[in-house]
Amino acid sequence: MRSPRAFLAASLPLLLLLAVAPLHAATLRGRVVAHDGGAPIAGALVRLAETGASVRTAADGGFTFERLAPGRWTLAVRHVAWSGEARALVLDEPGADLVLALRPAVHPADEVIVESARTSFTLRHAPWPAGVRTTEQLAGRTAVTPAEQAAALPGVALVRDGAWQTNVSIRGMGRASIVSLVDHTRIETAQDLAGALSLVNDADLERIEVMKTPGSVLFGTGALGGAIQLITRRAPFGSATAWSGAWSEGVSSVDEGVAHHASLERSAARTALRLSGSYRDAGLTATPRGDLPNSQYTDWSGNASLGVRTRGEQSLFASWQRSQAEHTGITGGTPIAATATATYRLARRERFALEYLLPHLSRALPMLTLRAAHQDVVRNVEIVQSPTVTVTPHATHRTTNAQVEARLQPSPRHLLTVGAEAWQRVLDSRRERRLSAQDRVIGERPVPHASHTSAGAFAQDDWSPLPDRVRVTLGARADWSRTRNDRTLNPEWVTVAGVPQVPVPGQVELWPANVVHDASWDASAGLHVQATGHVGARVLVASAYRTPSLEERFQFLDLGSSLRVGNPALAPERGLTVNTGVRLEAGGTALDADVFFNSLADRVAEEPGTFEGRAAFVKRNIGRARLYGGELSLEQRLAERVALSASLAQVRGEDLTAHTELAQVAPLSARGAIEADARRAGTWRLECVASRAQRHPGPGETLTAGWTAWNAAWSSAPVALGRARAHLRCGVDNVFDRAYRQHLSTLRGVVKLEPGRNVHASLSVELP
Repeated sequence: MRSPRAFLAASLPLLLLLAVAPLHAATLRGRVVAHDGGAPIAGALVRLAETGASVRTAADGGFTFERLAPGRWTLAVRHVAWSGEARALVLDEPGADLVLALRPAVHPADEVIVESARTSFTLRHAPWPAGVRTTEQLAGRTAVTPAEQAAALPGVALVRDGAWQTNVSIRGMGRASIVSLVDHTRIETAQDLAGALSLVNDADLERIEVMKTPGSVLFGTGALGGAIQLITRRAPFGSATAWSGAWSEGVSSVDEGVAHHASLERSAARTALRLSGSYRDAGLTATPRGDLPNSQYTDWSGNASLGVRTRGEQSLFASWQRSQAEHTGITGGTPIAATATATYRLARRERFALEYLLPHLSRALPMLTLRAAHQDVVRNVEIVQSPTVTVTPHATHRTTNAQVEARLQPSPRHLLTVGAEAWQRVLDSRRERRLSAQDRVIGERPVPHASHTSAGAFAQDDWSPLPDRVRVTLGARADWSRTRNDRTLNPEWVTVAGVPQVPVPGQVELWPANVVHDASWDASAGLHVQATGHVGARVLVASAYRTPSLEERFQFLDLGSSLRVGNPALAPERGLTVNTGVRLEAGGTALDADVFFNSLADRVAEEPGTFEGRAAFVKRNIGRARLYGGELSLEQRLAERVALSASLAQVRGEDLTAHTELAQVAPLSARGAIEADARRAGTWRLECVASRAQRHPGPGETLTAGWTAWNAAWSSAPVALGRARAHLRCGVDNVFDRAYRQHLSTLRGVVKLEPGRNVHASLSVELP
């Protein structure tokens, strides 16, 4: 009952701020046109981020927002056939007139605002190295999980624990050092097996944002390697009541998979409702060397969001999300023995959230946002170690969080973002070891009943000393945390032939009850200089920290491969990163390059040792490490409707204490694609993905051979079906059925390869 009460308590401040709306005196008018020739674009959705209000452009490409408060606004434009655009502007009385020029969807957006960076600067003009996968890019790629979508960004590598269980590594930093969020709510769960990001259907995503440098100033503990945020779709407010919907069907050959998705939206002046649902089912994944054993998955999801205009421009959004996988095979995972068969009997994520937006309370306070959320992640696993031994670990991870964020404008050249947030993770983890030959069941706790509470305050100033030329970002944050655990006995209980054994044979105290307090501060400083209209440079220095997780402090994991034990005395990890980059633009060419250096101290890692007389891997702070590397990306407009893109990423990791390479660091990778919009003949895409051999494996790793794979895809132009329009998409991944293995794959058994040739197709129908 503590979590629901905490959620309600965190939600109460939202109800106390239904303030009188400020006076509206400005009008924002504009036109959306084609970049080449200036032809008007009708039917584009233009949306104000601060209020959620939206309009569609008329036949002449025009749009109007009336009765707006003077001040800072953020405008976003979307159209299915055109690349999106975002624009931050300061609206004065009586208003402003804009012209937004869009390029065909084969080209990346010229201006993108990264919501996760808590800045009004666009991606091209910000010091933060980041990447975004937009709605159009997500729709153009077939993927099982959001992690596969994010891996298309340079510097982001796919981590695979199974066909369904995937995660990401950012610049050599693994899942434990990356904060994962969905709509500003942390996804807190165990990191021994991937799957957290898989509990979000990418058909419900508006975009994926990846911060590629330490982000503790933005996100608090855990962001040593950056963050990945999944932002889901919500219905916009409209000037008139309108219904819209979408339905899609997809099939894939590599796993005989089927996917169904449907959504319904209702937009009105005072309300905005969106409902969606999905169901997917897939069999064994085929590789060039045979099927991947136990790689089947079944999952479904349901989402609902409701926006209500309260007073003036203020709005309240309530949302519910539930994703669930059942009977889903786990083909990887380091803690699991190679001969064992592991299955998710249940993996579920359920989230309730409230968000209250108060734009333009005054000229000095352009935006105030309050958020509260409660999220449960449930994971039930069955591991068959032998015909007579089955282990069933299961856990519930409850996270409750509240956040207040204010954007202040003390002067025209400063935008100061200040805020505070608090969150708590409560873990209830259990495990049964079933010994059928003895008719014996042993109950254990892999981790004590424990909680981690964190609270912090942050501030970030975006300063433009020379508007459109020089931009400075300065940030700081302080955090306090409390980790508490109950006394834990091992085993907790034993039954023989269904009869409880009292006293419990062999019972010992595993962990005494304890409370640990930590405190930390972090800072960041960034500079972006637009030297000329064609050359821009940036530099960022940022510190970060990571408080050891509950699993790292108290883990007692014995799943057949080896014994892994936590350490309650672990100190927080620390990191300091320097990133510098340059962007060159000339004509139809854009070249972006970054180099970085990341220094780490008090790293948490496993070392061989003993625990209660048994050989074990024990968590310890082992010393210092460094990661360094760079990324290069190229965008070339070969013609108005033909685009070439390419990227290259390299990272090297070194353990400075043990004088070895760091494990789980991806090798040099490259990606190139050419995409053409043939108008009525649809959009064509040819892509090449390659990886160099990993010649610097870490301890316990083996050399991974280099590989190259080709993908091809086609998307039809919109086909009118009365008021509706239809899209047909099809393609082939791994066209030449190349046999290869990802270096960051933990697949077990004889077959450890990536999926083979995959012919996929989907049909979507939209009713605007």
